[in-house]
Amino acid sequence: MKVKSSWPLVAIHWRDAFDGENGWTDIDKYEPEDTTVVTVGWLWEDCLDGYITVVNSYFPDEIADPKTVGMPTHIPVGMVIDIFMVEQPLVHLPGSDESEQKPVSLSEDYPPYPGKFQDAASRPKAPLKSRAAYRRSKRP
Repeated sequence: MKVKSSWPLVAIHWRDAFDGENGWTDIDKYEPEDTTVVTVGWLWEDCLDGYITVVNSYFPDEIADPKTVGMPTHIPVGMVIDIFMVEQPLVHLPGSDESEQKPVSLSEDYPPYPGKFQDAASRPKAPLKSRAAYRRSKRP
């Protein structure tokens, strides 16, 4: 069976905070430059008020009821320039009735790792927050 996350896959263009030079700075010569970043991930709605949160990983066997995510990134709403929807890939669930999908190798030097999914016993037990908190943070 092939599935895709119910969380939207997005690319967020945002203005990053930055520091000046280390040590003493001559204010007549200092020229700060605006820094922007693009972050891509699955939108985790309602994670933290005032922030857009994306994650870079999830377990496809948890699509119906997500419990674990990888590398959450929290971007302050006021720093977001634009958000773009990205087409989501369909992900093959091992053990389904379809023929086994073979991993794709991006390099001949590094063949794909035919590993298995992490088992449920090793996953953290922290619950996800509701989507309502994210919607409240977007209200004027």
